[in-house]
Amino acid sequence: MKTSFISTLSLSDSSRRHIQDQSFMVKKLGVELSSGRKYDVGLDLGTRTGEAVTLRAEFHFLSGITDTNALTAARMDVSQAAMQDVLDDAQGFLATLVGLKENNFGADIVMSEASGKMEMLTSRMNTQLNGSFLFAGINSDQEPFADYRDPASPNKVAADAAFLAEFGFTQNDPNVSTITPAAMDAYLTGDFDAMFADPAWGATWSTASDTQVTSRISASETVTSSVGANEQAFRDLAKVYTMMGDLGVDSLSKETYEVVVNKAIETVGAAINGLTSAMGKMGNVQEQVKLASSRLTVQTDILNERINNLENVNLEETSVRLNTALTQLETTYAVTARMQGLSLLNYI
Repeated sequence: MKTSFISTLSLSDSSRRHIQDQSFMVKKLGVELSSGRKYDVGLDLGTRTGEAVTLRAEFHFLSGITDTNALTAARMDVSQAAMQDVLDDAQGFLATLVGLKENNFGADIVMSEASGKMEMLTSRMNTQLNGSFLFAGINSDQEPFADYRDPASPNKVAADAAFLAEFGFTQNDPNVSTITPAAMDAYLTGDFDAMFADPAWGATWSTASDTQVTSRISASETVTSSVGANEQAFRDLAKVYTMMGDLGVDSLSKETYEVVVNKAIETVGAAINGLTSAMGKMGNVQEQVKLASSRLTVQTDILNERINNLENVNLEETSVRLNTALTQLETTYAVTARMQGLSLLNYI
């Protein structure tokens, strides 16, 4: 016959371990009830833990793309608004040129307006969002467009030097009135035109990169999401505003003035067409981003539902289990208190 070892210490130790287990269960169920999620996902899911980890990784990857799509969309919205301002200015200037085409008495008006349009073009080409220059291509940390109003700016210096080299005097010299239509046409199609083509354009006017920003808009799609200051439309507008604002057109003869205005009308018309095309292409990209974001939202919602099915708890069931555990803990405390009063010494 074997008699189990009984002592006050063993009874107390057994009660202590039981209270610890019950207290841990109450803590675990309390955390699950407040968070709605399993206390230890890996322990509860066992072999399905890998599935949960994979789903979460994909969810965070797609959520990250959704967030960057929002930034891309904001960047393109601001770019479109800037280009719309430039387009409106160009269309207004075209109307002015056509209206004053055969009247060089309005040349001073054209010059003043051209200077204002150049200021607007420079401002819009140097548009920033969150510290990045939108029209600089991948050189987004550099201001892309030189300010022609600054006498020391490389584009202004180059324009003054080209005029002086061509005619032997400056734009403000009275001898400007002696420039013949043929001489002006040769200059506009020669050295003047070369200032707005590579490599002179990159050396004096723009620090923008020809490589545009590429954005990932889904797991399998990338798009070009920027327009650069080196686009031909912007070069043409810079050429027109320089042509009409800084070639001394108010001093030209009527015939020479008409040569300049006709060239300006031709160039600004091409710029408007190019700018409209660029805005249309960006509009298509904006629609792609919008559709991709909508698809990503559907995908992340599905993934989130699958993750919740794996990791979340049934709140009603957890509440019942918690109440039961609390009742059991209270009962254990009561029984333990009764047991603490038991001693073999009472019976000796």
